[in-house]
Amino acid sequence: MSVLSPTAMRFITLALDQSGDQRQQTGWHAWTSDPEQTLPGYLAQVVLHAMSGMALRLEDRISDGTIDPAEAAQIENDLGYIVDVEEVLLEYLHQPVPAYGS
Repeated sequence: MSVLSPTAMRFITLALDQSGDQRQQTGWHAWTSDPEQTLPGYLAQVVLHAMSGMALRLEDRISDGTIDPAEAAQIENDLGYIVDVEEVLLEYLHQPVPAYGS
């Protein structure tokens, strides 16, 4: 997997914190303590799900109509970044798995 940027790592941590699942947060924090190891597929799926939830919450915030234009613009930038991280995770999840013993 391509290396996740510090900004991507912060977004992911925030998304997982918002999801409220302590076990998933613990798994992520364990991996971030040694990001040189390969990101487990199940954890990439968990992160992808959390990022999607975060994106939905931000889209709801924009569509509520009471948000000021500057904040809406910042949220739209954040949404673009979330999409980029999601694409990296999807590419990672769709890579062929090496044969056992390779």
